[in-house]
Amino acid sequence: MTIPNLGTGVPVELGQIDREIKKLWEQSGNVATRASLINLAVYCEGREAMERNTRLIGQIAQNHACRALLIVVEPEAKERSVQAWISAHCHIGRAGAKQTCCEQITFLLGGPSHNLIPNIVFSHLDSDLPLFLWWQGEFPDPIDSQLWTWVDRLIFDSNEWRDQCAELRQLRASMAEAQGRITLCDLNWTRTLYFRQALSLTFDHPDNLPFLGKIAEVSITHAPEYRSTAQLLVSWLAAQLTWQQPATSADRAEFIAKDGGKIPVRFVEAEGAPLSRLVLDCGEGDTITLLREKGSDFLRAECAFTDGRLSHSLFPAGSDTADGLINEELQRGGRHRVYLKALAIAEELF
Repeated sequence: MTIPNLGTGVPVELGQIDREIKKLWEQSGNVATRASLINLAVYCEGREAMERNTRLIGQIAQNHACRALLIVVEPEAKERSVQAWISAHCHIGRAGAKQTCCEQITFLLGGPSHNLIPNIVFSHLDSDLPLFLWWQGEFPDPIDSQLWTWVDRLIFDSNEWRDQCAELRQLRASMAEAQGRITLCDLNWTRTLYFRQALSLTFDHPDNLPFLGKIAEVSITHAPEYRSTAQLLVSWLAAQLTWQQPATSADRAEFIAKDGGKIPVRFVEAEGAPLSRLVLDCGEGDTITLLREKGSDFLRAECAFTDGRLSHSLFPAGSDTADGLINEELQRGGRHRVYLKALAIAEELF
């Protein structure tokens, strides 16, 4: 007998969740193995997000064994209510026919119920495994600081926020009692990963390295709804090169280099990938360009210098889909200190 992927799942009473999960595994016989290395909690709003996130969790579970807690809130519901379902996501391992399965517990909370999340939902964590909380959308005001009692890594997408600065201030205030324990994982920062890697590898070449200190102008092309992604990318560049930022306007920013020279940055909107082009003008006609062409899975780096040298390189472009970004983030550890340095500059641009 196999455990099917059950969609939303089997409805259960809150007090019977652990018993029903045990029964689910007993039904599998010897053909399925339960796997869990982390707790992954996903918060979203609206019943329509339940099915979408269940599919996402199924994709994530193929690469990251976890117990998944899907927390769906309907804040406009007239009455406070709590419903729960259990399900399993299974896939065939490479070694043979035996299935590897991950549990999912889905909670649907109606009405003003954010304060129920710590007490009801997080009581179902899998032993003492680390907890990754993926919060989709904006945070409630105020945020219950008890949320952070169990959280090890907080995943969010700052590009979804209407007011990035206000959300960040609110998040910091609510996390003050966590004493720096939580690692912030911004999927908007993850979108810049392959541009950052490609640019770093381009300057690894000894012939290109001297031009890093000659950058005179920067141009970043981004999709209209991804301005903040471009701002994070240029903030990373400014943080790494210790540029100072004196001024911003609607479509440009201006930085001061270590030698006192002004470096304008232009933001250009164009349909396509969140980030599609980065051009570094190094003065006197020397340019370094990263380009992601429409539909391509690669970034093309072009270095064109006035002494006649012209070089091309290809680098992976990564995925811009939700499951691609979250899988990328779940593969990474550390405290994301480079992100925090870039964020300090980006907040002046947002």
